Amino acid sequence: MEDKILLKMPSQIRLKTEFVEGFGTQELIKTIICGAISGVIAYIIYLIFKQPLISTLIVIGSLVVSFIAFTKNRNNFSMADSIINIIKYQTMQKEYRYMRGDFYS
Repeated sequence: MEDKILLKMPSQIRLKTEFVEGFGTQELIKTIICGAISGVIAYIIYLIFKQPLISTLIVIGSLVVSFIAFTKNRNNFSMADSIINIIKYQTMQKEYRYMRGDFYS
């Protein structure tokens, strides 16, 4: 019989580069995309209302919200992932109708 050696791995090892705990390059790219979209929307609002403060607050607010929504917790789930999982669960089939058949005829 072979002797098995038990290796203990530290639980805090990160496989990807993270800037803040739970916020890496993938989350940064998603946040930049959200910021670009909100920048376009803010520019359109600026052209309509001519208020730079409102447009700036829209961009900053969307960046903060996207940072919070995409930051992953210790279970490797972000708020956006949790919302997607809730929507998938709500839309999946939960009732299975069946008819009892006569299998011996």
